[in-house]
Amino acid sequence: MRITGGEFRGRTVKTPTSGALRPTQDRVRESLFNILSPEIKGAIFLDLFSGSGAVGIEALSRGAEHVTFVDVDSRHVSSARANLSSISPTAKASFVRADVYAWIASYSGAGFTIVFADPPYALGEERGYAHFMATLAERGVVRQGGLFIAEMTAAQHAEETPGWDLLRDRKYGCTRICIWRRGDAPSA
Repeated sequence: MRITGGEFRGRTVKTPTSGALRPTQDRVRESLFNILSPEIKGAIFLDLFSGSGAVGIEALSRGAEHVTFVDVDSRHVSSARANLSSISPTAKASFVRADVYAWIASYSGAGFTIVFADPPYALGEERGYAHFMATLAERGVVRQGGLFIAEMTAAQHAEETPGWDLLRDRKYGCTRICIWRRGDAPSA
């Protein structure tokens, strides 16, 4: 895999050999970051289910200020750390080894401007995104006006969730990318 744009364009990202990964394809990442170009400069970016770290590294390459990588598998966290270190040892990043669902449910830090989630497709289909997005808003993981991006199977559909506006819903072969903006808090 290669970084598709920005400062690190063309640099290689190594994928761990665990069979559990399905990396975001280069063309999907490139399309996603072309869409995000007006928002990425200076962003505080969260890469959930980060795997090799390719999406977060792409965010840094294109101008994100800081990226937090979260994955439950220690091999994936080590791989993301090694990939970023080989590309840009001075990049501002943090790495968390944790179950993503538990981590966001207990999150208490500052909100992120952009959050990307690419769970294993079967897990994303089983759990859906409505509750996940509600938790992102309740815990302040995504700032007011911030973006949440989900990568899912093309057969899955974007879920309507109070307090979120669906901005984009695009299919790329067997992959679907949905982008929501966190709006005003739903009225009680």
